[in-house]
Amino acid sequence: MSDIIVIGARGIPNVEGGAEKNAEKLFPLIARAGYSVEFVGLQEYIKSPSYEGVKLTRVPTTSFFKTDKVVYNLVAFLMAAVKRPRIVHLQCLNAALFLLLYKLVGLKVVVRYGSSDHEFTKWRGIGRYALKLCEYQVRYADHVITVSQRFRRQLKERYGIEKITVIPNGLDPVQVSPQSEAFLEDLGLRGKRFVLSVGRVTADKDFETLVEAVKQLRDPDVQLIVAGGGEAGYAEKFFDHKDPRVRFIGRVERDLLAALYANCAVYVNSSRHEGLSNAILEALSYSCPIVVSDIAANTELALPRHNYFATGNAKALAGQLEKALRRPEAFVAPADGFAQWSDVFDATMKVYQSVAPGRFGKIVRSDELTRATT
Repeated sequence: MSDIIVIGARGIPNVEGGAEKNAEKLFPLIARAGYSVEFVGLQEYIKSPSYEGVKLTRVPTTSFFKTDKVVYNLVAFLMAAVKRPRIVHLQCLNAALFLLLYKLVGLKVVVRYGSSDHEFTKWRGIGRYALKLCEYQVRYADHVITVSQRFRRQLKERYGIEKITVIPNGLDPVQVSPQSEAFLEDLGLRGKRFVLSVGRVTADKDFETLVEAVKQLRDPDVQLIVAGGGEAGYAEKFFDHKDPRVRFIGRVERDLLAALYANCAVYVNSSRHEGLSNAILEALSYSCPIVVSDIAANTELALPRHNYFATGNAKALAGQLEKALRRPEAFVAPADGFAQWSDVFDATMKVYQSVAPGRFGKIVRSDELTRATT
C-alpha cells in the first residue's frame, strides 16, 4: 500500500506548469522522509520509472474529442481505488472531477487548489462547466490546500469549507548550471539587455500588453524574451512575430531558465489571471528587478508599490519598465518572508497528519530531514 498517490500534474521532472513544479519540489522531500509516494502522470510526460524516490506511473491518454483529461482522471481514480493509498493527493482542480467517487470508495483525499481554472479565458462551454463541477466537489475533500489567502476566502465563502490550509510555493535556491549558461550563449543574450517573461502563451497571460510596452521603450536594443509553450490556436501569432526586439523562444526546461533569470534586465508578469505565479517566485529567488500586473494574485505577494503596473495598460507598463531599466536596484523586491520548500514540506506533512494520523502521527520535520541526509 502506498502512503500517498499523487494525481493531477502531467509529469515530473522539468514539465512546464505550476502543479508540476510544486510536485517536482515537494514529493521527493516526502519520499526522503520515509513515505512511499506514487505519482500518476500522463504517458508523454513521464520519462523514467522513478524520480528521487518517487515512483512514476504513466497513464496513456487519448485526444479523441479532447477527452484526454477525463480519461486520465478516470484511469487514475480506478488505480487509486484498487491500490487504496492512505492519502490521495489531487494536485490541481481538474483532478477533482471524480472526487465524490474517491469518497464513496472510502479514500482520504487532499486537494491542492492552485488556480481557479474556470475563470480563465481559454475555458468555455462544457469545459468551464466541468471545472465548476470540480470546484463544487472540493467541499467533500478531507482537507484543502490553497496557494493563497484569496482562494481560502473564496472557498470558505462559496462552500463553507473550513478545513483549508494556505501553503504557497517556495523560493528556489540559486543554481546556474554550465548547461544553462551555454543556453544563454546560444540565444545570443550574453551581455545584452533583455526583459524576461516566463509562462505559457495564453490569452490570460496578456502578452499583447507586454509586447506593446516593449515596443514603446526608448532604447531600441532592449529585447523581450518570452519562455513558454503555447496554446494552440492562440500562440502562433506570437511565435511568428517579425519584430527583432520580440522573441518568443518556446518551452524551456526549468533547469535552463536559471541563466535567463540571472541575466535579465527586468522580469515581467503581465497576467490578467494567476493562481500564484511560480515564475515570479523564481524571479524573486534570483533577485531580478520585477514589474508585475496589479491583479489580486500578484498584489497578495505584497511587493513594494512601484513593482506593480495597471493591468492591461501598455503605456503604464512601459513607464515602469523605463524606470526599472534606469534604476534596476530599486525594483529588486525583498525575498524575506517568502516560503522555502522546506516550509512547504513541513506544512504539507501537518495536513497529512490531520487527515491520516495513524500513519502520519509521528512526522519528520524538514530540519531533521536535512540532518539525516548530510
